[in-house]
Amino acid sequence: MQKFYQLWAVLDKWKTGYLIAGLLLTFSSLVRMLEPKVIQIAVDGVIKFFDPSTTNNEPDWLVGLFYKVLPTIQSDNLTWVLFCIGILLVGIVSIKAITWFIANILVASSTEKAIKNFRDKLFAHIQTLSLSQMSKIPTGELIQRCTGDVGTIQKFIGTQISELIRLLAIAIGAFVMMWLVHPTYALISVVLFIPIILTSYFFFKKEQSVWEEHENEQDKLTAIIQENLSGIRVVKAFAEETNETIRFAAQNKAKRSIGVRHIDLHMVFWPLSDWLVNIQIALSLFAGGYYSLLGEITIGEYASFFTYAIMVTWPMRNLGRIVSQLGMAGVAMERITQILHADVEEYHASPTSTPVESLGKIEFKNVWFAYPQSSPASEKELTNAASRQWALKDVSFEINHGETLAIMGPTGAGKSTLIALLLRFYEPNKGSIWLNDKPLESYDKLFLRQQLGVVLQKPFLFSTSIYANIAYARNDLHGDLKLLSQDAVSDNIIEQVATDACVTDFIDKMSAGYDTLVGEKGVTLSGGQKQRVALARTLLSNPQILILDDATSAVDTETEFKIQEALNKRMKDKTTLIISHRLTSVQHADKILILKEGQVLEFGNHQTLLQNNLFYKEVFDIQSSIEASIE
Repeated sequence: MQKFYQLWAVLDKWKTGYLIAGLLLTFSSLVRMLEPKVIQIAVDGVIKFFDPSTTNNEPDWLVGLFYKVLPTIQSDNLTWVLFCIGILLVGIVSIKAITWFIANILVASSTEKAIKNFRDKLFAHIQTLSLSQMSKIPTGELIQRCTGDVGTIQKFIGTQISELIRLLAIAIGAFVMMWLVHPTYALISVVLFIPIILTSYFFFKKEQSVWEEHENEQDKLTAIIQENLSGIRVVKAFAEETNETIRFAAQNKAKRSIGVRHIDLHMVFWPLSDWLVNIQIALSLFAGGYYSLLGEITIGEYASFFTYAIMVTWPMRNLGRIVSQLGMAGVAMERITQILHADVEEYHASPTSTPVESLGKIEFKNVWFAYPQSSPASEKELTNAASRQWALKDVSFEINHGETLAIMGPTGAGKSTLIALLLRFYEPNKGSIWLNDKPLESYDKLFLRQQLGVVLQKPFLFSTSIYANIAYARNDLHGDLKLLSQDAVSDNIIEQVATDACVTDFIDKMSAGYDTLVGEKGVTLSGGQKQRVALARTLLSNPQILILDDATSAVDTETEFKIQEALNKRMKDKTTLIISHRLTSVQHADKILILKEGQVLEFGNHQTLLQNNLFYKEVFDIQSSIEASIE
């Protein structure tokens, strides 16, 4: 029942439309209860006309009301009476059809609006999840939950909720109509109701369990597809197409086995359900004939009774289908609820004041940080510093406004972790970070990230034009990326940042210039071209602090020199952080930070670090000897 309430809550403010549709469906079902009574009048009237000696039971109040409306059956107006009965039946059917039609329109409209709203909320919630939460859920699984699971919920609330209301109204209405005429016969007509309910409940529990396994296997299958398509270049580069096909087939087989179990469950339930329902119909048929022979009900009442019995039994038959859909929708709702209940990232700082001064001074004070574990750690592990895998250990340094800081170190030294902490993707476990002599946590995250421009070593490009990818940094300028054309923003603004990032060096070679589509993740561009487009995008945002995370590693030395000259002009009097392994990128920095195994190994300028005769001096000697050999 709790899952049903959760599914009902999805309707949100469109519940009113469902309630109105429910009332219309109930009214339509009650109108339908009149059809057997019209048939009863036709049967009893004809029999009584040709055989006046038949049992003359007092008709119930509803039949008596119809008799008052219809003309009296006589030998000279028999055709007219039958015509009036036909008109009455057509009127009843028409009212039922119109109300049913309006109800279905309301249900369809409310469902589409509610699901659109629900999907928007789900996607917006995913945007607020922290990186630590996002890393726990595979991308393919998120895609499956946002598409397949939402579709399962849509199917249930769009068809089964309204169907449940209609079936309940028909079953209750038909039982009441039978009870008013012959209570014993009415009870016989629903004697197998309890066994059918118990069977459906057992089916519901099994359906829920099997479908949950099925969706888990579907998640894995979707993840394989998403991962394979995203890394198709790697797959083809290593000629792993056959192995990838085998891996997909193995997972598809695992999903199929669960699907077969699901089908087997239905193969057992539906024949059993049909057997019970048909036994119930047979009992109603024999009981009606028995009471008709005893003279307790007329032939017309027997005909109407049997129709009502079918109306009661039919919802029993469809109960299993509703229960099946409820089980699947319940699993889908539970999977989505896990995402909706995941911890979101807290964007707003405790002091709500937004700084107006230019940002630039950065200070790390004894910062310790370890990435969250993928599996829950014990309380002892959480409190034991020695057992943690520290990415940063007691890191301290300071740079002033307008300075350039270069960060170097071997792979895994913690360089990118510094940037992640500065962007507040994560919070330090110990120590603190200060920006403009204020704790970093005092800044609103959205404001902070709008002031920091980041260019990553492996930039992400959207599957749209080069122009749209650059304009993405200005959400006040770009609209729908698919619809964005070169007229959307000033050509001068785009061309200026494109020139600084050396995008103009290759744009003339592209098939459609700035309007060239780059494919998914920029697949049609080289690594260096993607880095330059990403740099132009970041420069367009005009950040107060620029962060280059090995952002020119894929460009040649000449292009890198041109980019550095442009950045020196554009970022004059602004703070710049550069992560690089090239001395040409870092030796002119005001300060150089050397990290090793998460700790500060060296800190100073180029000349100071050369005198230390440590890591920086080793890198300098190696790169200098390589350059000398090349010359």
